[in-house]
Amino acid sequence: MRNYKKLLVAALLFVAGASTAMAQQMPAIPTDPDVKIGKLDNGLTYYIRHNAWPEQRAEFYIAQRVGSIQENDDQRGLAHFLEHMCFNGTENFKGNDIVKWCETIGVKFGRDLNAYTSIDQTVYNISNVPTTREGIVDSCLLILHDWADGLLLEAEEIDKERGVIHEEWRMRTSAQMRMLERDLPRLYPNSKYGYRMPIGLMEIIDNFKPEVLRAYYEKWYRPDNQAIIVVGDVDVNQVEQKIKNLFGPIKMPANPAAVVAENVPDNKEAIIVVDKDKEMQYSIVELMFKSDPIPDEIKENMQYLVINYMKNACLGMLNDRLAELAQKADCPFLQGSVDYGQYLLSKTKDAFEVSVLPKEGQTEAALKAAFIEARRAAQFGFTATEYQRYKSNFISQLEKQYSNKEKRYNSQFVNKYVQNYLAKEPIPSLDDYYQVMKQLAPALPLEAVNELMKGFFEDKDSNMVVLNFNQEKEGAVYPTEASLKKAIDEARATQIEAYVDNVKNEPLITTMPKAGKIQKEVAGKKFGYKELTLSNGAKVILKQTDLKKDQVILSGEGFGGSSLYGEADFANIKMFDDAVEASGLGNFSHTELEKALAGKIASASLSLSSDRAHISGSSTPADVETMLQLVYLYFTNINKDQESYDNMMKTTELMLKNKLLQPESVFSDSLSLTLTCHDKRQAPLATEDLKNVNYDRILQMAKEQTSNAAAFTFTIIGNYDEATIRPLIEKYLGALPSQKKIVKGKDVEKLFKGEVINDFTRKMETPKAIAVMTWMNDKMDYSLQNVIRTSMVGQILTMIYTEKIREEASAAYSVAAQSGISRDDFRTLTQLLVYCPMKPEKGDIATKIMKEEVEKLAKSVDAEKLNKVKEYMLKDIDDQAKTNNYWLRQINRLRLFGVDTHTDYKATVQAQTPESIAAFMQEFLKPGNRAEVIMLPEE
Repeated sequence: MRNYKKLLVAALLFVAGASTAMAQQMPAIPTDPDVKIGKLDNGLTYYIRHNAWPEQRAEFYIAQRVGSIQENDDQRGLAHFLEHMCFNGTENFKGNDIVKWCETIGVKFGRDLNAYTSIDQTVYNISNVPTTREGIVDSCLLILHDWADGLLLEAEEIDKERGVIHEEWRMRTSAQMRMLERDLPRLYPNSKYGYRMPIGLMEIIDNFKPEVLRAYYEKWYRPDNQAIIVVGDVDVNQVEQKIKNLFGPIKMPANPAAVVAENVPDNKEAIIVVDKDKEMQYSIVELMFKSDPIPDEIKENMQYLVINYMKNACLGMLNDRLAELAQKADCPFLQGSVDYGQYLLSKTKDAFEVSVLPKEGQTEAALKAAFIEARRAAQFGFTATEYQRYKSNFISQLEKQYSNKEKRYNSQFVNKYVQNYLAKEPIPSLDDYYQVMKQLAPALPLEAVNELMKGFFEDKDSNMVVLNFNQEKEGAVYPTEASLKKAIDEARATQIEAYVDNVKNEPLITTMPKAGKIQKEVAGKKFGYKELTLSNGAKVILKQTDLKKDQVILSGEGFGGSSLYGEADFANIKMFDDAVEASGLGNFSHTELEKALAGKIASASLSLSSDRAHISGSSTPADVETMLQLVYLYFTNINKDQESYDNMMKTTELMLKNKLLQPESVFSDSLSLTLTCHDKRQAPLATEDLKNVNYDRILQMAKEQTSNAAAFTFTIIGNYDEATIRPLIEKYLGALPSQKKIVKGKDVEKLFKGEVINDFTRKMETPKAIAVMTWMNDKMDYSLQNVIRTSMVGQILTMIYTEKIREEASAAYSVAAQSGISRDDFRTLTQLLVYCPMKPEKGDIATKIMKEEVEKLAKSVDAEKLNKVKEYMLKDIDDQAKTNNYWLRQINRLRLFGVDTHTDYKATVQAQTPESIAAFMQEFLKPGNRAEVIMLPEE
């Protein structure tokens, strides 16, 4: 799409038969009037918007228009390092005080308090902030001010952070990342982009002088490169004045360095890069055609909305074709997709991209087949039926978005404003966007979309890039630059026929079932739900909410589950969910079903756990009937789709075959086997299991699990219409097959007891160490108190570990403790798990702290940390209570176990003391059940 103007105009001429001049002079996109945008005299930009959903919450962001591309050669990695230092000492928040203060208002480091650095931008956020006091708003703005112009960058803090950065690099280094880093110079010849991965060079991270980091900060962090963004339940005018008072005095340097866009040169000859790595689990290949990005000025008017719509239509329809092609037995790829956007890392160059996951040994054939499909779309265009499906889906999503316009989260606005500042993306109001696209989408003809598709790539080698990553192994034969180039040339020379869109024009259910009846109705004890009993014995829980105007969710659970099957079915149990998902329903294959659901926002899925069969679904209020039809078909008519199943199995085989080349996968499997006593039923899926998977048997199991509606309770929550949904429940759920005898699942899960140790070494390309310790107790009561105390333990320990393992010992980039309590028909299980990817040389230090701090918590609890956890939990429960899934969990707990974990939640949180948490930990640790799994690099 190099000559974007020609393509834009050519496409727009189809819209209205306009002249070229008229097509280029479409009206401007109006900016949302509800966001206040301004610029201070020193160049700093600000965006402020009032949004009261959820109430008393706000987001505070600072976006910097600089990143690693601004680094000098001796600063590689320092843009990212500087991001870390923003949490390690500023003028008004010494040392770790930003993190500590945020915790006092329930804002967690890593979750709500965070930042990211990329090639050309650095963005910081303080999210989900309670705006209950004006002082909180003032303090958050002060933090943004200090990030903008008040970093201390003390030598001692810099030295402490070097180790943390090193461990982040280690944790994120993978086979693909190693290859990409070493190949970037070839992918970006004569461009700085080839040498500016944000993580940088570890030799620079370990050795740079503090003044080099300070020089980067002073040079680039300045008002004309910064935007302050505040969205939430705030007074816009007050916040604006505070920003002016606080940020206005920041001075611009006398001779500011210009932020100059880094050019990505065109390549006359094809760039073809082939690489390999011993830990790469499968091959991937990408074909890219570089092009100039759409200029910022074009983003300002309506033609940008038109071109985006048509671009997404092309990509969506072509992706559907590739997914359909992958189902064919003779297709050389398992997955294929197309995209159009930024070329790898660079905002100054875009690319049309074809990505393929080849079958083993068929990389060239896969590349050829996917490219042929792209050429087919360019040469013949898309069909009327394909385009009608795309338009129907687009309009449905547009309506869904618009229906929920009054309950949009602050983050939805913030993300748009960040992109407006950094990338000039337009920010129309949802009302304006809805009205424009509601008219544009039906009016844009297929001819315009097909014309656009022609311009995504050209049949020549200039600006073409091929990237192929492979698994390195003894005796392997790899693609070559010549063989990949030959595959592309062959695809160009292939005679292509037009695509035929095979669709079934019939309803999901051709013969409507005989409806059942609602025979009984009782009100729930709490939470405003109703319990219906249907004539077939099924129960339906109904709770109507307007928490999300565009959402209705369904969750069904039936007695039974995988525990009813023995060792002969272990492999089938493990593949049950995937095999059923790959199937069709009714008279439709998997692919035909997706086509038949065009324009509908409704889904359903069937799965198994140990003691239950589960059916889940979701829809908009308008598509509730479609969701219930899908549920009905899962119970009565799962359609065997051998092609879809075979493709799913081949993909699974490819993923499993080389899974253990990746150290993290080895660790994950070792952990799972250790915690479940190497029980075959619970063991992770392995390649050797696949030969024992039988599709027909799985479908028979599905039929058995759904044969008795009387074993099921369906919970439906959301913005449904009461008068409409009741007859639909009778029509579909009331018509499900049933029988008198209910067969319940068995207790088959094995749990470790006592102390279990599994420490091992592993040969790795990049030395990594990972430790997990977990404690378990199956004797404690399932109660509101214990639900709260268990959660508190994990959060307190995470704070302790962050301080002692990350900050003080520099032994890890991240370490987290998770704890929870669960209950089923057989037991209550309380668990604590600590996960720490750590520096190998400091593994002993990290694991010693992990174990000791758990034991210390049974003796004493830091009152300050406990109070911080209380603040978070009190804030979080208000947010959770605004979701339908929260009420699903609450109703299920009350119905199944008689436990109310909502009504007295806040009072119970407030009532906790250091003594109550310590006493809980003493009780929790009594059984002495502790498992430890540690992986270290082989010497």
